[in-house]
Amino acid sequence: MLRDYLEQIKEADLVLVGIGRELQAKRLMDFKKEISNPHYQELIGQEGEDAAWMREVYERDYLLSLGEVDYFKDLEEALEGKNYFVVTSNDDGLLFHSRLDKGRITAPCGNGDFFQCSRPCDEQLYPAKPGLKDLIDYYEKNGSIEHLECPKCGERLIFNVRTEDTKHVYVEGAYLTSWANYTKWLQGTLNKKLFILELGEGFENPNLFRWPFEKIAFYNEKAVFVRVHKSLYQIGEGIKGKGTAIAMDSREFLLD
Repeated sequence: MLRDYLEQIKEADLVLVGIGRELQAKRLMDFKKEISNPHYQELIGQEGEDAAWMREVYERDYLLSLGEVDYFKDLEEALEGKNYFVVTSNDDGLLFHSRLDKGRITAPCGNGDFFQCSRPCDEQLYPAKPGLKDLIDYYEKNGSIEHLECPKCGERLIFNVRTEDTKHVYVEGAYLTSWANYTKWLQGTLNKKLFILELGEGFENPNLFRWPFEKIAFYNEKAVFVRVHKSLYQIGEGIKGKGTAIAMDSREFLLD
C-alpha cells in the first residue's frame, strides 16, 4: 500500500513516478455509468468500427470536460511539497485532471487534447474539443456517424495518441516541451536520494519508463525503486538489492 512508503517518500530528495495501464481511465471509471447520454448508451454493445469510433468520441469528450478528480488523491498527498516528476504511458489525459502540478507531468503517448492527420501530411495538430462537439451534434441530429477530415489533404483525422495502430504516424509535437522538462529534471537526480515508484506498467511500451527506471535505479546508488503490477511486477537482477517488487493491482495499491 502507498501508505507503507510515505516515510521513504518524505525522506527522499526527489521522487520519480511512472503511471501505466493499470491506472488508465477505463479501469478507474465505468463509462457506462459515468456517461448517461442516451445516444452513447445506445452505442454500447454495438459492433463495428464506426460504433467503436463514436463511443470513443463520447468518452474523449467526457474526459476533456472533467473537472478535478480524486483518483490520485493519495498520490497527490504523498507528493505534496516534494520535488517530483510523473511520466505516464496512458493517453486518456485523466492525470491532468488531478491536483498534481501539470508542469511536472509528461504524457508521451498523448492525452486526447488534439486530432492529427492520419497520413500525416504534416505535423499540424487540431484542438479536439470543437471537433468532438461537431461529431456529437451531427450524430445526435442525423443519426449517422461521421469522421473529421484533414483540412489540408482530406484524409481522416485521428486522435493524437500513440497506440500500436498509430505509432508509425504519431505526431509527437504536443508532448516535446514537457519531455524536455522531464529530461532536464532527471539530470538533477544523480547522487540524490531518489524514490522511484512505478505503478501499473506492463510491457506495452517498456522503453518509455519501465526499462529506463531500472537503469536510473541501477546507476544511482541512493535510489530506492518500487514496482507495482498485478502480474508483471518482476524487477531486473541488477537492482534487486535496492528494488521492491509488489504483486498487486496498482488500483488497490493507490486507492486502498
